Amino acid sequence: MFKPLIAGVAALSLTFAAAAPAQANGIDRDDAGKIIFGLVALAALGAAIENRNDNDDRVTQTRSPERQPTQRNQTRLPSECLREVGRNDQIFTRNCLQRNDVRVNTLPNRCEVRVFTRNGSRNGFDPSCLRQEGYRIDRRH
Repeated sequence: MFKPLIAGVAALSLTFAAAAPAQANGIDRDDAGKIIFGLVALAALGAAIENRNDNDDRVTQTRSPERQPTQRNQTRLPSECLREVGRNDQIFTRNCLQRNDVRVNTLPNRCEVRVFTRNGSRNGFDPSCLRQEGYRIDRRH
């Protein structure tokens, strides 16, 4: 904090020494007042700069909380519950998942589908949607 203040006082004193003509009688009251006012102004300016630098240091040292990546579900779904329905469609059937201790109520609602076949409609869950949500197919039998 004192380095800028000392440098300012030194610069000010050199300025006054060079600009003021040599006087035999010294400094009068007006000149003394101006010098004191200048020193106070320099001290205030130095304190303001130091305060600003302190605030800048705090800002750079304080990190904003980093966003944590969203935790994706790594639940494994049993492959025996993946059924072929229709010609090219596959779904995880709700009843099979429940029999294999998968809590179907926790599966994403947006992945729930209804597929219409010749034998009627089938309810289940879209495997590609579940993969996008972080679910994996357990390939073990």
